[in-house]
Amino acid sequence: MPNYKYLAYSKEGKDVKGKIFATDSNQAVLLLKEQGLFVKEIQEERKSIFKLEKGIGLAEIFSNLAVMLSSGVLVVDAVKSLSRECDGNIKEILEQLHANIVKGLSLSAAMEIRLDFFPRYIISMVRAGEESGTLETVLKNISDFLEKEKELKDKVTSSLIYPAFMIFVSFILIFFVFVFVFPRITTIFIEQKIPLPFITKFFMGISALFFNYWYILLIVVAAAFFLLKYVVRKKGVEISRFIYEMPLKAFRNLYLTRVSRTLSLLLSGGVSIVKALEYTKDVSGNLYLANELERLKGEVKEGKRISDVASFFPPLYLQMLITGERTGDLAGALFKISEMAEREFKKSVDSFLKVLEPSIILVMGLVVGFMVISILLPIFQMNQVIR
Repeated sequence: MPNYKYLAYSKEGKDVKGKIFATDSNQAVLLLKEQGLFVKEIQEERKSIFKLEKGIGLAEIFSNLAVMLSSGVLVVDAVKSLSRECDGNIKEILEQLHANIVKGLSLSAAMEIRLDFFPRYIISMVRAGEESGTLETVLKNISDFLEKEKELKDKVTSSLIYPAFMIFVSFILIFFVFVFVFPRITTIFIEQKIPLPFITKFFMGISALFFNYWYILLIVVAAAFFLLKYVVRKKGVEISRFIYEMPLKAFRNLYLTRVSRTLSLLLSGGVSIVKALEYTKDVSGNLYLANELERLKGEVKEGKRISDVASFFPPLYLQMLITGERTGDLAGALFKISEMAEREFKKSVDSFLKVLEPSIILVMGLVVGFMVISILLPIFQMNQVIR
């Protein structure tokens, strides 16, 4: 649900600024009119690309709610207490949540007004918990799930930081040498009319390209970026499938962890299998898997079992699904699959990093080594000419 900033005037003629959540600008104007405000200007607030990760905020909210409900605190009072402990955007959201619950809405209905913050699958679980009388357990499960998701994201991020930093520094170093160091040294060789070996001429050509035609390199990089965006948009499903089925199984295990854990959470929270597949499709993070889950949803509606049609699961995980369906504990089987896939993902990442880090250092050493050789060879020739 979009967030709108508005400038309006009250019945007394005073200017009023603020924000309101609505499905579109027309509904926002009507909602403000109900509050006795007449809109002068209204525009949708753009989300910052630097928005902080909200997963841990959600995890803490649901964890604290679960603890307070288990202590006998009413939902309305629990939300009010939480709002007092928070600040900024989360405080505003919780205050709005509390106001809507006071008006008579259930917790899930109040959360649904803020779809910009609360994901649909979480709202569906909260509603199922309210209907089954297990809201406290559901909230605890949601909190644990969000913490696990945050931990997984942190693992991916921390795994990429060091290699990305190494590659970035390497490129900066190579660029600096080619643009500022190499041209000055090779100028001496040219002035002395020394015959240059092939390796020196090769690096001189690269240096000239960096120094004289840097704008062409920028154009090439920009063109490659937009071409990649176009290819991803047109062939997104094929690319997603290729990534999922790569021999390096880290990506497959990452996606399977997310899909299995989300499905397990929803099913254990009382959400129907069809709805669970629908919500999991939205959070899978892979277009190929999203399409497969949509296909699965249609097959399940026709009465088929997940294990019969979930061909994207590896044989081992598929057997666990079959066992889970046979014993009536599909949610438990999916949870075990998510735990196993996560362990395999972490092992794959650790093994890959053990190979990647020395490989980056080796490549950098080779590049620098050849550059040094390309400079030293002409110097040796100069010494021979002088003698």
